Amino acid sequence: MNRPIVTLTTDFGPGPFPGLMKGVILGICPNANLVDLSHAVPAQDVRAGALVIEQALGVFPSGTVHLGVVDPGVGTSRRPMAAAALGMLFVGPDNGLFTPALMADPRARIHELRETALFRQPVCATFHGRDVFAPVAARLAGGLDLHRLGPPIQDPVLLTWPQPREENGVLHGSVLSADSFGNLDTNLPRDLVEAFLAGRRAEVRLGALRIIDIQGAYGQATAGQPLALFNSMDRLELAISQGNLYARLAPERGSAFGLAVEVRGVD
Repeated sequence: MNRPIVTLTTDFGPGPFPGLMKGVILGICPNANLVDLSHAVPAQDVRAGALVIEQALGVFPSGTVHLGVVDPGVGTSRRPMAAAALGMLFVGPDNGLFTPALMADPRARIHELRETALFRQPVCATFHGRDVFAPVAARLAGGLDLHRLGPPIQDPVLLTWPQPREENGVLHGSVLSADSFGNLDTNLPRDLVEAFLAGRRAEVRLGALRIIDIQGAYGQATAGQPLALFNSMDRLELAISQGNLYARLAPERGSAFGLAVEVRGVD
């Protein structure tokens, strides 16, 4: 018998909270295969959590339950939700955490969590991860149908998510995030960039930074040299070989999100 997969993404950091959620899940669905995506999402940074979950969309098999708890509105009127999208299930707060999945699947089905009999009792207003989301994720992993959870949601919260655009011979994109190495992930997918370049060499600009050509690996640039390459998400990434590009360019911003990137073709 296949073991249902439940992933966990939180901003809880070190401590017992992820383990307590796992205990609730295993108490309801003992054969669940629990996978930690990250518990190091910056505190209350919903967009950073969404970017973590986005990376899982093309990796985990159909039927996976993604449990996400980055929830600065816990205990308020924000809705708890579950969604079916891209052949997977998503459980967490309706605050934009699942934006990538919902945007990628126009047929996504979303329900508010209203059936309190499915929750752990009593529900603590400050720990819905343990008392609301974990038990619901466990029951979905065990085969509970989404419609049993509560009424449909027609207006889920979606984060502003920048989209690439081509204008006057320039492909415009945005930085989505910086990883722990200071490499900058953009919203420019390989197929779009390669189609735009049509065999030409690339000139990539980010502010005053200008990079010629797209490399195949970090080591193809000399130490300290900025470079562009396609990362494991098959998106354009900007980096410094053996260095930290984010620390060089934008440490005072507090976030790399939204930095403008331009790609031009060089004949």
